[in-house]
Amino acid sequence: MISLKEKPKKINLSVLLSSILILALLFSCTEPENDLNQVNLPYIGHHDVVHEATEDYNIGDTVYHTVPRWNYLTQDSTFLKSDDIDDKIWIVDFIFTHCPTICPPMTKAMLGLNDSLNDYKNDLRFLSFSIDPDRDTPARLRLYRKRHDITAENWFFLTGNEAETHALGIDGFQLLANADEKAPGGFAHSPNFVLIDKDQHIRGVYDGLDPESRIQLIKDAKLLLDAK
Repeated sequence: MISLKEKPKKINLSVLLSSILILALLFSCTEPENDLNQVNLPYIGHHDVVHEATEDYNIGDTVYHTVPRWNYLTQDSTFLKSDDIDDKIWIVDFIFTHCPTICPPMTKAMLGLNDSLNDYKNDLRFLSFSIDPDRDTPARLRLYRKRHDITAENWFFLTGNEAETHALGIDGFQLLANADEKAPGGFAHSPNFVLIDKDQHIRGVYDGLDPESRIQLIKDAKLLLDAK
């Protein structure tokens, strides 16, 4: 029992203020930064663990799969290199303009994505690689864009060496892209769209013909686009 004669202890204001300041600093220092490394998306493709330190990596670091560098003709007969847009987020598919089956709905779906992400157009690039470059000349790609009412300046249709393009799709973007006499139109390819971050890592693969999958793609793309 506390004696009525006992005086209450005085609070040392300077000590209290110091404690509050220290706590504030601790919370500010431990708050996670909003950068690409904090985005909760997987890294898709093979990866390796570093066993010998280098200038760029420490022992134990993970080296994730990256898309190889490329250089292609656009629908405007100008060359676009991956280095030109390596500071952007990419959404990628592989098509061919004479495709009698899935390519038109894929392109329509991609157009919807472009519209939904229009506010991010300065930091986002849409890339449609042709797997039939012999027929898909820049003029043909321009006609294809016109037929699909595509005017977006951040969407490029690309054409180049056929063998290199098929290898880029399979080994680089992890998408099926190949000549196949038994397939409609003579080519077999994936309906998927691929999300690429600013370090050219694959961060998501989505069914371009599935509305729910495209909604998830929009959400995931915004995570990367909003990260600084």
